[in-house]
Amino acid sequence: MTGPVFLVMPQWQGSPSSRAMQLIDGAAAIREDLPESARREVPVPLEAGDALGTPAARLSSLLRARTSALEILRELEGPAITLGGDCASTLPGLERVVERHGAERVAVLWFDAHPDLQHPSTSPSGAVSGMALRHALGDGIDDLAFPVPVGATHVTLVGSRAIDDEEDLELERRELHRIGHILDATVDAEPDPAPLAAAVRDRLEDLVRDHGVSHVYVHVDLDVLDPSEFAAVHAPVPFGLSVAQLTAAIRAATETVPLAGAAVCEFAPADRAAADEDLPTVLRVLAALTARGRSDGA
Repeated sequence: MTGPVFLVMPQWQGSPSSRAMQLIDGAAAIREDLPESARREVPVPLEAGDALGTPAARLSSLLRARTSALEILRELEGPAITLGGDCASTLPGLERVVERHGAERVAVLWFDAHPDLQHPSTSPSGAVSGMALRHALGDGIDDLAFPVPVGATHVTLVGSRAIDDEEDLELERRELHRIGHILDATVDAEPDPAPLAAAVRDRLEDLVRDHGVSHVYVHVDLDVLDPSEFAAVHAPVPFGLSVAQLTAAIRAATETVPLAGAAVCEFAPADRAAADEDLPTVLRVLAALTARGRSDGA
């Protein structure tokens, strides 16, 4: 099995936050704990960028970063894990996975408090981070929408709980699968990781049997976690997953279907102390993604 390569991509231009550049500090903190031999650096423009006449804020910088990431990704043989950016940084890795394996063969697990289904024409912020999954599904700005979209039947949202009205309509229109009914935790008990892991495993087994899925792409926005366990995100949302639930679900996924690629997004520590406090959680997520699972075949 070819080991994963870590793409450090400190992209902040897709974020709607006024503190978006904290993502650069988060990426720097992660970089320190990655083996140099397995690390690749994606050059991200320093400037905010221009919308290029579209509703997508900072589009020019996002496109430059995407091009740079795809150039690196197309040289790699094994799975790549993109780290350190906003949610739009997941797009090059997912696009490359679709290129390599075919949209009909790839399941997408979207661990995120938000479904990221906003449309450029109606997004209140113009931030591409909130449109990431919409573009992967082939809808949005022409330069960002996937030429070969991921299949809606192959997408599973896990832990989404901050959904605006338009996104809710899009969820229904596309009939996207959601795993959320088992996320409610009692006040007095630690959430049991087993039910979520089992739900993820069952979902992937169904996709393998019914649709011929052969690989899985895992998107993790760290705001899927409950703020009581992880605070270094721009928009914490209550009633999220525990770290144990998230890591167990990821391991269940990669034990069921080979990992084709992943992204861990939105690590935005306010300062070095916050980075030191929450970095171990990020590393636990990476350990789950890189644990020995099913081998990745071309």
